[in-house]
Amino acid sequence: MSKKWKVIAPLALAAAGALAAGIATLLNKPQTEDTPKKAPAAQAGPAKAPRAPQNVMAGAYSFISGFQDAVTVEMTVKYDADKFSYAVVEDEFIASSSDSHVAILWGESFNMQLEYGAYYQGEDFQGLKKHLSERYPELRPAVYGANEGLQFQEGDDLCMVFPVPQDAHSYILVTLVKAKDNDDELAALADYEDVKFMLSSLGFERR
Repeated sequence: MSKKWKVIAPLALAAAGALAAGIATLLNKPQTEDTPKKAPAAQAGPAKAPRAPQNVMAGAYSFISGFQDAVTVEMTVKYDADKFSYAVVEDEFIASSSDSHVAILWGESFNMQLEYGAYYQGEDFQGLKKHLSERYPELRPAVYGANEGLQFQEGDDLCMVFPVPQDAHSYILVTLVKAKDNDDELAALADYEDVKFMLSSLGFERR
């Protein structure tokens, strides 16, 4: 082996060792202010439950659902008794209705009317959705807890419809009406904490 080879071989090994050490140093180099930090991955969590008020009361609203196989359905709704008053009335509705009686919640920033509606013969909630989508192009989902329905605007009113569980004949129509001094957009009512609490609390019992 020549003297030249004996000199080059150790140099090459040393260079390779230095290169490996340099790479290891770069890989283990701590982040500095000039080194961009990787943002932590976003973690999806469950939707925040609406805040429950301190003074909770429940109102009841009953109606007859069906014809030959008619049953009585009792709907209940929880509300903040410090901010709202509740009654079932037969006149002076806050929104036009052909029902004999409706439930109303009166508040400072908005009022809410709840009433039953009957499907057309042979129709169900999906049929109602199709009918509403033809009339209201802006139709969108309305989800409050276990109650999943639809939302649309009718003039100056924000309306929502929800199916009555295990009932093939009726649904619930909710109408939200702003108070005169409420300057919020009508659509903003859907995100009010009081609205979320009340509509998430809707319960139904068939008798």
